[in-house]
Amino acid sequence: MGMSRVTIRSLWIVFTFTTLCLMAAVSMAQTVSPVTSGLYTPNKLVATGNLLIVSEAGTRLPNTGRISIVDQLTGSRRTLVSGLPSAVSFLGGPAGDPDGPSGLALDGSKLYVTIGIGDAVIPGPGQGLETPNPGTPASPLFDSLLEITLPPSLASTDEYNMTAADHQTLAATGSVSLPGIYGSPLSIRLIANLPDYRPAPVPGSRGNSKASHIYGVETFNGRAYVVDSGWNQIDSIVIATGSSSVLAEFPNRPNPLFPSLGGPTIEAVPDAVHRAGNKLIVPLLTGFPFVPGLAEVWAIDLTDGTSQRVISGLTSAIDVLQVQTPNDSRAGCGDRANPGFPCLGDHSSYFTLEFSTSMLGGAPGRLRFYETPSSIPVDVAAPLITPTSMARNGTLGRIFITNSGPGTITSVSDH
Repeated sequence: MGMSRVTIRSLWIVFTFTTLCLMAAVSMAQTVSPVTSGLYTPNKLVATGNLLIVSEAGTRLPNTGRISIVDQLTGSRRTLVSGLPSAVSFLGGPAGDPDGPSGLALDGSKLYVTIGIGDAVIPGPGQGLETPNPGTPASPLFDSLLEITLPPSLASTDEYNMTAADHQTLAATGSVSLPGIYGSPLSIRLIANLPDYRPAPVPGSRGNSKASHIYGVETFNGRAYVVDSGWNQIDSIVIATGSSSVLAEFPNRPNPLFPSLGGPTIEAVPDAVHRAGNKLIVPLLTGFPFVPGLAEVWAIDLTDGTSQRVISGLTSAIDVLQVQTPNDSRAGCGDRANPGFPCLGDHSSYFTLEFSTSMLGGAPGRLRFYETPSSIPVDVAAPLITPTSMARNGTLGRIFITNSGPGTITSVSDH
């Protein structure tokens, strides 16, 4: 997500300290419970049955990206695929952060995984500038969309690992088969290897570039809808062919703190995408200086491409879930098999996840509930340490949340 992407991950130590100071003083609406730990910078998760599939950006070592399977009931974790493309990205700060597997979407036996920018782009010669890596990036697969054909049962204990040679084969041929510990292979297909950057010349640095950064994915009707947090857009990719086009763009908005802090405008920074009926729901984090109350949730109509604001007044919005409430008990609402059902509206309720309530102040994040998009929100869980994604198991009545900095998953009751 450009400057905003790396900055929010770099601040997790500050957020952890702040959270420890606040925990005794904050009265919780719901108790946050630990599920599992030891994850490698978890980015996103999806729920299937009583399991969670988790994308992990990796460690500070190259190509340590990972997909893990976590049992929602016991918290036990096992590796599905290791060795996925990752590298430390130094965009936005000298310390750098691991960047690799990000967005996840599950469609039957197919798992769709987006890979971040990694080290394909490095800091340029000036503040906020970016330039292509003049050397050899850790993988040729950064900023790509992968399709993994899952084994018949996720309860299987088989484990797979990608090697550097596998990266080159996948980039060159579009597919690779990984041997399993017990001999059952895993197929991975490269759907699209998107551009890592585009020219963005500025005075004094004509070679400046603008890095892409894909950070979320949703699938529907043979297409993958990919969030590009660097270029502030949603790409529509034909899964069968890999051809892509821009579905929606999110323009910069005025910076109310200018000229005291930052430039005249702020980037939108979309960072997740979910489908509800015939619409895509997209939270906008907003970029530096991360003005409180400026983040929003938008909906994009897949039939005509129009967009509308759903929720406003958020701060560093990182994820959103639409849920069916007793007020909207009509059969079919939100059903993937019934895409035309008009779920968005006053009868739809939402959970919103905010990475921080004050990015520059190092404040922790929170989970909120909106009975309707215009209702006064209720704080469900706070403080949260660098939350990045959530998934809901309605049967268990739990919402599971990834926490990037400490490498954990926590859960909270959804009612």
